[in-house]
Amino acid sequence: MSIKSLPRSSPPPLEPIDLEPAYQLKDRSKKDTAAVLPQTHYDFDAESGHQVAAGKGGVLGMYRKGMDILVEHGVEERGIDPRPEDERDELTTWSYLPQFTLWAAFNTNILSFSEGVIGPQLFGLDWKTSAICIVLFTAAACLPIAYCATNGPKTGMRQMVQARYGMGYGPALIFGLLNCATMIGFMSLTVILGGQCLALASNSTMSHDVGIVIAALIALILSFVGLKALHIVSLTSFPIMIILFIVLAGVTGAKLHLAVADAAKAATDVTASGVLGYGASLIGFSISYTSLASDFTTSLPAHTPRLKLFLVVYAGLCLPIVLIQLFGAACQLAAFSIPEWDAASAVGVPNLIFAMTGAGSGAARFVMILFCLSVVANTAPTIYSAGLSGQVAIPWLVRVPRYFLALLVSAIYLPIAIVGASKFYVALENFSSVLSYWTALYIPPTLLEPMLFRAPVNRETYPVAIWNRPSKLPIGIAAILAAVCGIPIVTAGMAQTWWTGWIARKIEGTGDIAFEMGFIVVGLVYIPARYLERKYTGR
Repeated sequence: MSIKSLPRSSPPPLEPIDLEPAYQLKDRSKKDTAAVLPQTHYDFDAESGHQVAAGKGGVLGMYRKGMDILVEHGVEERGIDPRPEDERDELTTWSYLPQFTLWAAFNTNILSFSEGVIGPQLFGLDWKTSAICIVLFTAAACLPIAYCATNGPKTGMRQMVQARYGMGYGPALIFGLLNCATMIGFMSLTVILGGQCLALASNSTMSHDVGIVIAALIALILSFVGLKALHIVSLTSFPIMIILFIVLAGVTGAKLHLAVADAAKAATDVTASGVLGYGASLIGFSISYTSLASDFTTSLPAHTPRLKLFLVVYAGLCLPIVLIQLFGAACQLAAFSIPEWDAASAVGVPNLIFAMTGAGSGAARFVMILFCLSVVANTAPTIYSAGLSGQVAIPWLVRVPRYFLALLVSAIYLPIAIVGASKFYVALENFSSVLSYWTALYIPPTLLEPMLFRAPVNRETYPVAIWNRPSKLPIGIAAILAAVCGIPIVTAGMAQTWWTGWIARKIEGTGDIAFEMGFIVVGLVYIPARYLERKYTGR
């Protein structure tokens, strides 16, 4: 059955509700306003010249005064409550630049290089096969991310809040927890690389653990401040890292032809299981961004053109990931012919880059410092979004200011990074692959709801007044049924060291097709189930 052939009859009218945005504070009395969101009452401090929260003196009063000063000077306080139109930026030609650089800086770093390396090293793929996998799987995986990012301006809502409008309040809570776990894992892997880079830059006088802590603290400061700081660091980091990768390509260019040398051919063995396994890893590497795509676009006005924003986000994502992963794959294949590179690669990706740039030299140490800073441009936005997902997963956290959640997230992932630093390669392979499994259950409803059931996306089809009202949001029957049908298919298609499904075993050498099969099944079940849910519940 094709999507076009499905009936598109309108569901029964919703129970009458007030569709005025819950956050709209214009032309409302103070009494009405107080019923919408918790309000802070202010006094004027004549000595400092600042508005400060009224309240008791002592420690509590000092705390409130300090927090108000931070917010007044640019620290972002808003969490998952929708952003009103009058608090968004004015749309100009330059509004698209921060969106491009944020996503580009997200991925112009050593983690993308590492994902390219594991194609030949862990999956035994040659240059041609690695390149085809990188281009095709990444190009496809970036499509849903760019689309979801365009819904941020239309609704003013963070990504996981939008999920409530299709999945329901309860299922969105579960996926919020999974999203938090995903981002904590990714941040752990990222700061491990940052710590290794700093250790190499110090000629091993600094331990990996100390380097990890330093990289995590820098990322924490930026995420604590909020979106403006993230845009500033991305505008700074991206051009620097692009220049650095161009210089690296120039320095190593004379040796990259060894990617197709006899040693590389002898060290690789292309199999169907290798292609599918690497494909699962590539999909998991990119597509997990779907769960945070619109977190960074709610500051744009509702009339932001969808196509322009889609192209900007897609280019910022896809181009750096593809180019840097290709470079990583080429360097690893060339390393099979260069003993110094090969020995360094066996230790870790930072060591491979250190060897490529002349290990021990001042230039090599400087390169390692820059790569550590590039890690920050990935970790800081992830901390930012992890805190927002935490508010969806644990609703009472909406009472906690967003900037404090950055502290909580960092306190969770930092110990994990320190413990897991010794097994980076295996962790990256397993973690990237597993990421794609739960997203196979999450992404179809996330795409189909705005495309089919709430089109065109705006504040009428996504009424802001019900964003936090479980009794008005969908029950979640369709999402639950789709997940129940999808989980056995995903399990049957998995191919991991700790589990291989019966479908995966039928592929020569075992091949991981869990995401692809799960995605299709979940989508096919969700469409009719959601149609019936809307028809009989009116939600």
